[in-house]
Amino acid sequence: MNEEARFEFGIDPSYLVNMCTFNGKICSLSKFTNFTNYRYGNCITFNKRIQGVKPLLISETGEKSGLRMKLKLQINDFINTTRTSGAKIFIHEPSENPNPEEDGFIISPGYEFTVSLKQTVFHRLPAPYKDNCFNYDSEAGSAMSSKNTCIRSCIQQKNFERCGCIDQTLGVMKELKPCNFLNKTESCCLDEVLDIMSRNGATCNCNLPCRSVYYYKIISISRLKLSEYCEDSQSCYNLRNSMKLNIFFSSLENRLYEQRAKWELAELFCFIGNEIGLWVGLSVMVIFEMIENVIKIGKLTNRL
Repeated sequence: MNEEARFEFGIDPSYLVNMCTFNGKICSLSKFTNFTNYRYGNCITFNKRIQGVKPLLISETGEKSGLRMKLKLQINDFINTTRTSGAKIFIHEPSENPNPEEDGFIISPGYEFTVSLKQTVFHRLPAPYKDNCFNYDSEAGSAMSSKNTCIRSCIQQKNFERCGCIDQTLGVMKELKPCNFLNKTESCCLDEVLDIMSRNGATCNCNLPCRSVYYYKIISISRLKLSEYCEDSQSCYNLRNSMKLNIFFSSLENRLYEQRAKWELAELFCFIGNEIGLWVGLSVMVIFEMIENVIKIGKLTNRL
């Protein structure tokens, strides 16, 4: 199925969030955006950076200042291939496209999850420095917002060139024809592309980002109170579908790793200028000393 059909077939993501507060205020519906993931179905992003709209910011620490949610699953509507019941949570920068397959953690019904965050930021230097980083946010646009997206797009280009279709699970370049995994020829062709790239080395020109943000997470779990959900045996069904999620910063301080040039351009020119001035000064002194010696020799010659 295409993305639109999968969204209609899946569970409406608006049913997932039963309650939401941020900084002690009720979350605005405008801060929620939906997207479809091939493996996890219909998903929600809160506080995504949208062009012209600033994302919400945290000014305090602790649970009351963070994001608090009550989530409600539709377990009975899960497809038969699902082995567990729960939700995948991925914490990322507002400008970053979520990637649930490669990051995140799973929360299960019947529990309250408290997530304490600390932020770590990396700043790298562009060419001609060794890392040769790339500023994906400003230079590549929304279509290439991260190194991961760049690598996936590169693989999709190879897939389309060789197979005439793309791998739906990579979640990028969706405008191209998707491969049918039930078609043995197309499915094997996708495997061949990955085999060739792994044997010959990737030719994707996807440099490290000039700015990377990571969140160190401490997750604690506690069981929900039965009295809050179970008034009788029938209402205990709500406990099997409900969970709470609290996300907050434990500190507003962040750890910063920043690359700096050993020699800035202005410093380099100053150093070269000083060196030239020093050697020119020495050269002038030597010339005057030579002239002085010649004069002394001339005077001695005249006396003789």
